[in-house]
Amino acid sequence: MSRTVGDDMEDASERLLHAIEDFEQVAEAVTSDEAARAFDEATLQVFWQRWPHVSTWAGALWRQLNADLAEPATPVEESGSIDIGGEGG
Repeated sequence: MSRTVGDDMEDASERLLHAIEDFEQVAEAVTSDEAARAFDEATLQVFWQRWPHVSTWAGALWRQLNADLAEPATPVEESGSIDIGGEGG
C-alpha cells in the first residue's frame, strides 16, 4: 500500500501538534535562564544550531495564518429567512 501526499500531510500535522505540546511543557517546566544553565551541552548545541531554521519556518507559517485570519469574514448569503434564536413557539 503506497502513501499519499494526504497521508504525509496528516502525519506532519500530527507531529507538529505533538512537538508544540512538548515544547510548551518544557517552557512551562523551566525558564530560559534555567535551561541555559542546566541543560546538557549537547542539547544546548542542537538547539543553538537548529533553532534559527525552525524559528524561520514557524514565523513564516504564523505570519501566513495571521494574514489569513485577520481578513474580515465573508458574510453569509441572505437566505430569505432570519434565525434570531429563541423559542419557535
